[in-house]
Amino acid sequence: MHKHIITLLCTLGMAISAPAMAELKLRPDAPTQYVVKNGDTLWSISGKYLYSPWQWPQLWGSNRAQIQNPQKIYPGQVLTLRYVDGQPRLGFDDNSGIPTIKLQPRVRNMSSGYGINTVDVDFYRIFMQHPQVIDKQQTRKAPRLVAGPESRVMFATGDRVYADRPLESGNYLVYRIEKNITDPDTHKYLGQLVRFSGEVATLAGQNSALAERSPSEAASLPKDEYYTRVNPLIKLPTQTAQPLVVTNTASEISKGDYLLKITDEHDSFQMMPHAPKTQVKGKIISVMDGTDEAGTYHTITLNLGSNDGVDKGTVVSLYKKSHQLKTGIPTNSEASHSVVKYLSIPAEEVGLALIYRVSDKLSSALIISTSSSVKVGDMVMNPGHDLDDVTQHPRHTSNSSENLR
Repeated sequence: MHKHIITLLCTLGMAISAPAMAELKLRPDAPTQYVVKNGDTLWSISGKYLYSPWQWPQLWGSNRAQIQNPQKIYPGQVLTLRYVDGQPRLGFDDNSGIPTIKLQPRVRNMSSGYGINTVDVDFYRIFMQHPQVIDKQQTRKAPRLVAGPESRVMFATGDRVYADRPLESGNYLVYRIEKNITDPDTHKYLGQLVRFSGEVATLAGQNSALAERSPSEAASLPKDEYYTRVNPLIKLPTQTAQPLVVTNTASEISKGDYLLKITDEHDSFQMMPHAPKTQVKGKIISVMDGTDEAGTYHTITLNLGSNDGVDKGTVVSLYKKSHQLKTGIPTNSEASHSVVKYLSIPAEEVGLALIYRVSDKLSSALIISTSSSVKVGDMVMNPGHDLDDVTQHPRHTSNSSENLR
């Protein structure tokens, strides 16, 4: 069976970091032509041309509107470097077609919605095994697992389980609440930290009990309820539990866990690395698995969301925050006394992170590279602030009813 490789987005929207676009700097050994290979990633190809891979949108001469409808790359295509009005531009070779390959059976990888991945990491594993953040209101309305085989409370792959209401057909992620997340500066509520433990899929079934309702019962009950008679005198409105099957587990799935519909199964980790479209400034507020430090390919949570101007694919830099040093400065070479003076040690850029999930106030990011470990409380900003003495005054947040939830 032959089919086109599902492709990786590569026309990446303008990488503009306010107030001005960063200068595009090509590597001296950037190839004039490059044939895309199986195993290549967007990040690795970008690195062959640029010192800052998230600037590839500039190299393609694209705009931010194309992020949602970009050109695509396939293994086997030829990329050609040209100059337009003195500026480097990368594009497809005019004679480069779209090849086909024979796909082999393999374990599904949620990062592989295209022929090449964004970075060399299994995003599906990260998504399933590490915490994310969900709004409290969303959890309050979420369906839950209520039963499984043999009255067990823990379920494994292949088990038939049941949800507390009829569900739209499809696949669902299973999760449980870990804790509430608050902003480290303002202490305002931001969301619920959750852990995904697996995946379930709906099973088709029949509902004879619903079909056998009388006309009067159908008129008086919701469309998915019927009456169950406890005895000849008492009848109770009843809803059929939704049958599902556990298709994947990352940890134990339990009775009472919540369900989240997978609405972007084919492209949930399709992302186009680009610099923030505006100036951003935030902090790391959580590290996966509840640890305090993180390194390359670890997942972190940031107190930056769509309200702050970040979106899926935004690349940010991680900084050790500036700190103050108390020192004594002699008044002169012969003085026995010194004057106390405070010095500020500027922020140090120690890594890069790729944002891959965004809510209004929070985002989840993958650390792509680090020169040292990063910690909860470290700063997150646009690239380019290395050795910058950055003020750390917390943002003011009003005491609205939403923040006090």
